[in-house]
Amino acid sequence: AVAAEARLLSRYHWQTDNPEFGGFSALEVGEDGLALTVLMDRGRLVQGQLLRTSTGIEGINVTVETNLLGLDGKPLSGEDDDSEGLALDGQGGFYVSFEGPARVWHYASLGAVPTEIKLTREFAQMQNNASLESLAATDGALLTMPERSGRFDKDFPVYRFDSDRWSVPLELPRDGPFLVTGADVGPDGYLYVLERDFVGVGFRSRIRRMDLADGATETLMVSAPWEYDNLEGIAAWRDGDGRIRLTTVSDNNFLPIQKTEVVEFILAD
Repeated sequence: AVAAEARLLSRYHWQTDNPEFGGFSALEVGEDGLALTVLMDRGRLVQGQLLRTSTGIEGINVTVETNLLGLDGKPLSGEDDDSEGLALDGQGGFYVSFEGPARVWHYASLGAVPTEIKLTREFAQMQNNASLESLAATDGALLTMPERSGRFDKDFPVYRFDSDRWSVPLELPRDGPFLVTGADVGPDGYLYVLERDFVGVGFRSRIRRMDLADGATETLMVSAPWEYDNLEGIAAWRDGDGRIRLTTVSDNNFLPIQKTEVVEFILAD
């Protein structure tokens, strides 16, 4: 039994004429439920507004689309542009986690040259294309997890960066074949984790949440295969009625057989 359930509220098929638009791996939604920041897994950032009606999301107005820069001030390219996790810093800047190599950078603003967050030795030992898939911010600290734990019987380490050092205060239990794709700390203080299972002919998605005080975990949603596309990013926020909403985005892998969709859930106790 679960104490809460993430129920489908709305879904929106996001389409454009740009064949290079897609591959979304993370998102953030503003406190107003309208401001949107989305990260592509090819080193690009998109900002805009969610257009809402009383029944759900009816459109997205893109206002900014820009390349992320590397430490050398040039646009990211090649293996270095695999941007996967996103967290806003609350001051107009943002953090991005990368795969291959695993690292976390801070951007003070759009178009800024990043600064590198101190690495920990474990990052260099993570599997290629399966490392820092998620990123979240809470109380001035960063939380990140790898996509894969390394073994079916090994839990996912929750890395925390605080006071210039990394630690692993918690572990997310590995439960079944699901792998971590995104995470966000909600206004209620819980860590919401989006997971994915590739079942050969499609994807299953799962949302769990963790109590950061004691590590207690509960499952909020498990989808059927292909019920949704390849959901990778999640943002947790509180709406005007005081309810927690979980907004997710899918990665279409730039393939015509997949689609980019924004799927929103509401938390029901």
